[in-house]
Amino acid sequence: MLERFDPAVPFVPRGAVSAEARRALATGAVAACHGGLARFRLSGPGRVASLQGLVTADVDGPGDGAHLFGALLTPKGMIVAPLWITRLADAILVAAPAEAAPAVREVFTRALPPRLCRAEDVTDATATIGLYGPRAAAALSAAAPGDLPAPGRAAELRAGDALIVAAHVLGRGVAGFDLVVPAPTAEPLLAALQWHGAVTAEPALLEERRILAGVPRLGAEIDARTIPQEVRFDELGGVSYTKGCYLGQETVARVHFRGHPNRTLVGLALGETAAAALPEKLLDHDRDVGHLTSVAWSEQAEQYVGLAVVRREIQMGATLSRPCSADAVVHPLPWPTA
Repeated sequence: MLERFDPAVPFVPRGAVSAEARRALATGAVAACHGGLARFRLSGPGRVASLQGLVTADVDGPGDGAHLFGALLTPKGMIVAPLWITRLADAILVAAPAEAAPAVREVFTRALPPRLCRAEDVTDATATIGLYGPRAAAALSAAAPGDLPAPGRAAELRAGDALIVAAHVLGRGVAGFDLVVPAPTAEPLLAALQWHGAVTAEPALLEERRILAGVPRLGAEIDARTIPQEVRFDELGGVSYTKGCYLGQETVARVHFRGHPNRTLVGLALGETAAAALPEKLLDHDRDVGHLTSVAWSEQAEQYVGLAVVRREIQMGATLSRPCSADAVVHPLPWPTA
């Protein structure tokens, strides 16, 4: 039985998140370093057009200052990695889960024309600090005065000599900002944000909110055969159906305009029994219909809740069997948090 929180495992047990952390996220601000991200910097005169042809998000249309959530796909439309893309005046920053870094790097090396677009891995030279909650803007303004970006936008700010790329986040499951800074300035900036009222965020808190918000995770809800529409990329704003061609578009467009995904991401009410291990098989009258992939304790629901990728014919309210645990009830996403 899973009993403790491990950042590498999509399971948040009861008691792993403190009441103080939940209260800070609900009424104040929380801050944390994101250690699980790889970061790339794209430069060159053809950077926008080159990336536009590789990802599901519309990089061209929103102009400089855009912050986008999307995905890099295989030619057959399967997700290689979810991406967070920030378009600046002189470069594009691309963040991806660290475990996907080799695959993203390989695609960039193979597909980006070097005379028009160069991709530099800046993971070691930079850091990402997450700043979330209703008081996040106030804490950021106090630490780095300037015009803060609106949702889906980004801006460059300064805290002393440090340049901060502040993006008003999408596809995180929390509201606030992702701040990309030079690595040596990460700790001083985190200390400044804490001085101005931000509480240190527990990794378990951010994983809990991801699960409650229904945001898919690479290696859990997203595997090597997942297409974007199966895991809520539509609802999260991660797919443009009006942009031009991109890698894997044929499959994504065909599903959207002519058919439907065979699987879908749903919530599950699990009661007080979490899971013996993840992923956990789900059955409908002895028929295998999917897998429970992430689990967290919900204070609001007073039970464990989960994410599951199941066959599309499974209806909301349906009861599914778990071979080693109590039955689960299918629930719409996102889960309430207040």
